[in-house]
Amino acid sequence: MSEKQPTIVDVAREAGVSTATVSRAVTGGSISAASRKKVEAAMERLRYRPGSFRAGQKKGGGRCIAAVLSSQTSPYYAAMCEGITAEATRNGYRLLVLSYPEGTGCETVTADLMELQPEGALLAGFAVESSVSQDVTRSCLQRIQQAMPLVAIGPPIEGIECARLTSDPSQCVRKALAHLAMLGHRRIAFVGGDRSARFSVIRENAYYEETARLGCVEKSSYVMLTGCNAQAGELGVSILLGSLPRKEYPTAIFAINDLAALGALRELQRSGLKVPEDIALVGCDNAFFAPYLTPSLTTVDLHPYEHGRAAMAELIMSINAGHPISFNQSFESSLIVRESCGAALGVRAL
Repeated sequence: MSEKQPTIVDVAREAGVSTATVSRAVTGGSISAASRKKVEAAMERLRYRPGSFRAGQKKGGGRCIAAVLSSQTSPYYAAMCEGITAEATRNGYRLLVLSYPEGTGCETVTADLMELQPEGALLAGFAVESSVSQDVTRSCLQRIQQAMPLVAIGPPIEGIECARLTSDPSQCVRKALAHLAMLGHRRIAFVGGDRSARFSVIRENAYYEETARLGCVEKSSYVMLTGCNAQAGELGVSILLGSLPRKEYPTAIFAINDLAALGALRELQRSGLKVPEDIALVGCDNAFFAPYLTPSLTTVDLHPYEHGRAAMAELIMSINAGHPISFNQSFESSLIVRESCGAALGVRAL
């Protein structure tokens, strides 16, 4: 029987340090010289070598690709994962999906990929979206790219040349606001978002630019950056309505995503306001539940399934080619008009 391969946990125990310290040592991260010496000595004693996962999968005759996603409870990433899985399966690859709690650093993702050594990596969500430290994100992605083919779904990062697919994060805002303005709305609020995510920052900036272009009322109190889940939508609307006199209420709300729109809808209805008669509502993502709300939710479809499928196809092409493939591809988003925007009520003087 073959001897069990040591793991990063075994190394940490042998060296008397945390697994995070071992991860930083393996990936070239910042640790003290004394800690690095302990880790290297433990690795030598245990004969630990990063990359045993890849060797193991080759012995087993399987091929494995890693996909790093944000929380799979998000309808957006769940749909993306379906596309990724379908394409990987179609090409005979096993898929290793890595999902991390909110706030996990890019260094942890890098360390895990360095240890697992899949044949390629597809990154989406916080691993490429973080706006907190672009230098750290860039450094981590460069390490991953040196070890394996890499494809990213998200906005571009300067200094990273890989296959990158995305929807223009600002386009969904422009389409939604242009539609609302066409219906007569000039007091449009922006609910949800988080400045730690680049897509959110881009959408917020697009909101400011588009409201100015359309001649909308510009109020700082119309922007509620409360997060990206249903509770964030509830909280944003609650603060919004509580901070304004009734005559200054927005006549329409654009929510950062459909989860935030879901919470916003609940809070509007709980406040005695009718959607869309009193306040119109538009979301983003075209989540599976959007058509089933009352009223059904107008939203912008970013086509996450197609993103996932196309990104996986490009990654497999890069693996088969034996060299990195570098290009940018942007997908067109689609406005899905349903009841919540009030289009059925026609153009109104608001």
